[in-house]
Amino acid sequence: MAPTDGSRLARTLASPYGPVEVEYDIRERPTVRAPDWTAAAFGLGWVTARHRRAQMELLWRRSHGRLAEVAGPSALPGDIRQRTLDLAGVARECWLLLPEEEQQMLSAYAAGVNLATERAEPRVSGAGAPDVTPWVPLHSIAVAQAMFQELASDGSDNRMVEVMRRTLSETVVDFLLDPRDEYATEADGSPVEGPRTAPLPMAELRALMAEPPDGSGRLVVADGRAVGSNAWATARDGRTVLANDMHLELTRPSLMYAVRLTVPGRTVQGVTVPGLPVLVSGTNGSVAWGFTRLPADSCDLTELEPGGSGAHLRGGGEEATRTRTERIAVHGAYDHALEVVDTPWGSVVGRLGDADIAFSATYTDPAALDFSAWRLYETDSVAAAADVVNDSGLPALNAVLADLHGDICWTVAGRYPRGRTGAPRGFADREPARGPDSWVPPYRLPRLLSPASGVVVSCNNGNTLIREAGLGWNLFTGVRARRVATRIANGHGTDEAGALELQLDLDAGLYCFYRALALRYLGLGHLPAPLEALKAEVSAWRGSSHRDEGGLALLVVFRELLREEMFAAATRPCQRHDPSFRYCYNAHEGPLRALLAALDEGLVPAPWKSARQFVVAQLGLARQLLTAHTGDTAPVRWGAANMLAATLSGTSASTALVELSGCADSVRVAQPDFGAAMRFVVDPARPHRALLGLPGSQSGREPSETKALLDWASGETPPLLPDPARPRHEAATSPHHRSGDALRRDA
Repeated sequence: MAPTDGSRLARTLASPYGPVEVEYDIRERPTVRAPDWTAAAFGLGWVTARHRRAQMELLWRRSHGRLAEVAGPSALPGDIRQRTLDLAGVARECWLLLPEEEQQMLSAYAAGVNLATERAEPRVSGAGAPDVTPWVPLHSIAVAQAMFQELASDGSDNRMVEVMRRTLSETVVDFLLDPRDEYATEADGSPVEGPRTAPLPMAELRALMAEPPDGSGRLVVADGRAVGSNAWATARDGRTVLANDMHLELTRPSLMYAVRLTVPGRTVQGVTVPGLPVLVSGTNGSVAWGFTRLPADSCDLTELEPGGSGAHLRGGGEEATRTRTERIAVHGAYDHALEVVDTPWGSVVGRLGDADIAFSATYTDPAALDFSAWRLYETDSVAAAADVVNDSGLPALNAVLADLHGDICWTVAGRYPRGRTGAPRGFADREPARGPDSWVPPYRLPRLLSPASGVVVSCNNGNTLIREAGLGWNLFTGVRARRVATRIANGHGTDEAGALELQLDLDAGLYCFYRALALRYLGLGHLPAPLEALKAEVSAWRGSSHRDEGGLALLVVFRELLREEMFAAATRPCQRHDPSFRYCYNAHEGPLRALLAALDEGLVPAPWKSARQFVVAQLGLARQLLTAHTGDTAPVRWGAANMLAATLSGTSASTALVELSGCADSVRVAQPDFGAAMRFVVDPARPHRALLGLPGSQSGREPSETKALLDWASGETPPLLPDPARPRHEAATSPHHRSGDALRRDA
């Protein structure tokens, strides 16, 4: 076990692949030295299991629908979804398709995990963790599938488009799905010029706004969090810096695990997800790589009609189907028998009206997933790394690359179905193609190499290259990308310390629009005391998402209420057609602002009678909701409303009350259960100066867990992996230590 008293521990493992040496630093982060990458995978499995074995067990079980058998009935709904998709069956097919060298790597990893588990206590990550099963390569595939699924659409956006097109006019649909964005930013950091939104179809929208609500109280807007993060790279004076902070669910232990792998002639260091045999973000001393989510057009919903022994595609012919029974074991309860219908268009996952709906996605294609990303370890330039990324079986991701030769690159990873246009799509009208022949060839995927701007940036936002390649349409606003690009253009963020400070940037300028809207309708002159208090609270906001800011909490809730009311009114026919309808368009900020700007032109949702009545009422309701949340009628500091979730912090009082700086729309993304699962900064020519921060410790054990969590919340970011051979006092020269006091003040 790694030491916790500041000492270092080294040991040699006798693996079937050659001797593997493991050494830990003072932060419990391991270095694995091995004769080749297969043996290194053995060592990676061993060290990860020593710290995170129970977490690994939960990850594979959740992915393959086997969680209820240890967690009980609360886990059954998730198991039903996963067993319906038969991801375990997909994994078995995937294993047979993997190249031999990748099978060897997964087998070696599993052997390392099992060796560590044999020598550890049965419960290795705290009380209440499940007893573990022997690790097999299929479990690593399950963890990879979980990442695919986390980063992919579940088909909700396809269903949304289909229902909207059946119930709304074409002009209203085009307006509600308008891709234009006032923050639109290209991959080279340049702003996109042009009109911000499509013209409003005023007559149709007025008619929709006049319809009274149905009184059901159902929420209509589904706010997709920008899972997948920030990444950028800069090139200045022959030197490059890459920054990557991945935004994911905050868990205990943290989802990422830091490690260094060394083989003769090559060292890689970075982070992996427990259960995966490869690093997902890191550097090999020549090239550095990082990823962000690309919300790709990579799944299909298909509407079926019953047809005897088979099923009919609406408007098409009959095809064979089969029914399988999944028996789900449930701890403390009876087993659950699940009947699943599988069709050529995927498994039936629901209904719309009288029709079954089948689902398929890239991650249900066993040929789409592989572990070839390990080849990044051996690359020496961004061009070579981009070739690996383009031809990898990763999820749909933006990749940002930098090398020690002074080159930077943006490109994409993953498999993308042919024939997509980059426009919103509803239901599919043909059987989904599967396998390599159905994907966009790697050489056709977009790539931007060393642009004249000296910067590449990706913050989940769309760009012209993605849309023109037909890779996705439900993309996020460019508000974070624009902020990053603007600050870099002004000379910030071009070294390690500056890049870290940019990752911690707290500007929340998106809410300036909502402050101006509130103040406009509150008006000038004397106001009743409650409205005067609201005006003072809104006016107190200074533009950032710092935890001590006043007014931001009120503006955030105010915006959410406005958004729900406006889009619920604009989609009432959709809700009548489909009781489960959700408006889940990620780029909704443009249409929302256009609707709010036209309130005085008759776009006030019923039952409100005037624009002022509507806006002031939403502001007052936002105050009531905050009072109910905090138990206090006084103005709310942002940190009091944006507090780390107790599910992450455990029962320790010192961590259960951590206030977070940052919000969903600042570069520093932070919500109670969602934020930077890692912060990584590196100049490939100076890996010893690289920085890596995680929201927790390697082992998840106290007291290191609390300290690491508090450091992360305050913005402190330690060195990536200090060389165990170097004197400890030399680590104090890292950029982290030089800027730590300032970062604590800003956090």
